[in-house]
Amino acid sequence: GEAGAKSIIEWWQRRHQRRWCRAMVASELHYTSDNVAEALRRLADVSDRQGLPMPEAAGEAGDLAARWQEVMEAAAVNPDLDAASLEQLRAIYNFIEAVIISCGAPDSFEVYEVCFESLTKIGFTLPGVASKELLLKLLEDVHEVYDVLLSCVETYEWVQPGATGLLRLWMLQVLFSVFGNNLSGLILMELMDNDVSGAVSLISFLVRCDQAPFELQSAAGQCLVQLTSADSVFLSKSPEGSEDWQNEQITKLTGMLNRHVNGLIKGLIQFDIVEAFGRCICQHQMSHARTDIIVKYFLTTIHNCLLYCSENQKKLRQHLATQSTIVQDIMIPYVYNILPALYDNPACGPALIEWQNLKATLQTFVVVTFNINVYRPQLRDSDMIPKLCEVPGILTHVSMLELLIKLSINVDYSKGPFCDMLTQLFQGAFKQLSQENQVRLQRRLTCEQSMRLPFTRSSLKACELLAFALAAPDQASTEAAPPKSRRKGKWRHAKQARRRKKLFAMQASHQDDEPEADDEHGDDEESDDEDMPPLIPADGWESHLGAADEAGVPQKAVCQLSGALMHDPVSTPDGYLFERAAIEDWMSQHGSNPLTGAPLAMDDVMDRQDIANYIQGFQMQMLSVSQVAPEAVDGPKED
Repeated sequence: GEAGAKSIIEWWQRRHQRRWCRAMVASELHYTSDNVAEALRRLADVSDRQGLPMPEAAGEAGDLAARWQEVMEAAAVNPDLDAASLEQLRAIYNFIEAVIISCGAPDSFEVYEVCFESLTKIGFTLPGVASKELLLKLLEDVHEVYDVLLSCVETYEWVQPGATGLLRLWMLQVLFSVFGNNLSGLILMELMDNDVSGAVSLISFLVRCDQAPFELQSAAGQCLVQLTSADSVFLSKSPEGSEDWQNEQITKLTGMLNRHVNGLIKGLIQFDIVEAFGRCICQHQMSHARTDIIVKYFLTTIHNCLLYCSENQKKLRQHLATQSTIVQDIMIPYVYNILPALYDNPACGPALIEWQNLKATLQTFVVVTFNINVYRPQLRDSDMIPKLCEVPGILTHVSMLELLIKLSINVDYSKGPFCDMLTQLFQGAFKQLSQENQVRLQRRLTCEQSMRLPFTRSSLKACELLAFALAAPDQASTEAAPPKSRRKGKWRHAKQARRRKKLFAMQASHQDDEPEADDEHGDDEESDDEDMPPLIPADGWESHLGAADEAGVPQKAVCQLSGALMHDPVSTPDGYLFERAAIEDWMSQHGSNPLTGAPLAMDDVMDRQDIANYIQGFQMQMLSVSQVAPEAVDGPKED
């Protein structure tokens, strides 16, 4: 499909027709008539000063103020402008369009900036349907200039930061005046012609820009989360008439997603997303509602990227460990800030926004503390985990109890000041669970671990203290509470929309996702229990990674120490495979192979880039399957 502004506009018109215009009334972004008049005055000055070769039909710059005055007088009576005032608005848009097209020079940023500033302010000032349609028509007419300009801006900013002023802000804000909160990662990727690095650069600018309205910063954060999933990779579909249509789509998307993920993580480091979000959080620190939104998007992005088996994942870990104060400056203060709202609500649960944000934060804590050991002492020695256990009902929910147990193990709570207290709390909570939920918790921590968040096995004392939860359920208990049945099937096109199951423990990418089911009384079963069928070969990973385990993950893709899917695999001289972070943890306290007891040093282990490549092929293909044929994927049940 054609990428760029024109295809986005056409897609949006087909999908929403005229309804979207009405939704913009609820936007908090407002500009006054005087704001528009001032922008148009500067536009007239700039165009006269530049001496642009304007066509006669564009009109005179000196007429802009009078035309705008007539438009606003009509809009004060009826937001849906009459024919005469629409003609005046069309004349204003014709002049702006002529300036954009006549400018010609890609480095005339002052001209372009005032043009898109004027369009943005008019777009927010006039909510009428006909007014919006005129703006869409203008954007469609200048889409080629828009696409080239957006790419040029990123290049110029890379060479000379600040050279383009606020042009990027206005170019994105004019789209926001049209699309509102529906601006998505997919739209952004279309604008950037599938250049994920350019998209991350643009997001980094918007998030750190203190002149950007919060709504736009929030939309940028949501777009970044969406960039961590297959949803945002722009795939032009083949005709469905092809006999092997779905396999062709999956193969194509797998290759694109592979490049996308590596470029995304590289962009996060290159454009310092951590620092950008830190600035944004500081900017809005007086508003808990705003920081809740920004922090959630930030944590979800880091969480998901650390779960990819990517050649740049190791670099992201190093970047976070050596150049970021993410834990002490962002994550821990955020948890303390939302605790009062949870304490004050005895009935709090998955339907509460603070609960959802807390769960997202705990998931990120688990991933970060597994991968980066320098953060562990701060969490172990603070009273944060005991404070979390005081949240009403948190220890009765299997998924939250699982996260608290994994976090406690990762930070090796047995060496901290709250060891006895936490052990008693977890033991008591486990005993209070029904037999079915005890089995579910044990399964999540043992035989289902390959598709869930990882935890370290090197904290031997902590694991010993929590052995009641880490023991595999006995056969009788398993039969009493059997897992969801599985059966094989073939690819088929999804006939109905259904909630996409989460893979590899990645967090949701949409702001308006439904709250997760309350797991105190068991899971809400999906009507479709079809398992994932055998996958088509992807770079030969099937023959190298072995048969799948109970959770559907190839055996050699799983760390033999942590039981989790590997992202940075290494092997010992005698052939055992471990996640680098897991074996490094183990070797920091022991000098032996954790499985055989034979002497072992980190200098003896070898990088297994070949295994990493096969795991990445498996992971990307699974994510592609969930995008192309979501009905075929039966991931571990989320509670």
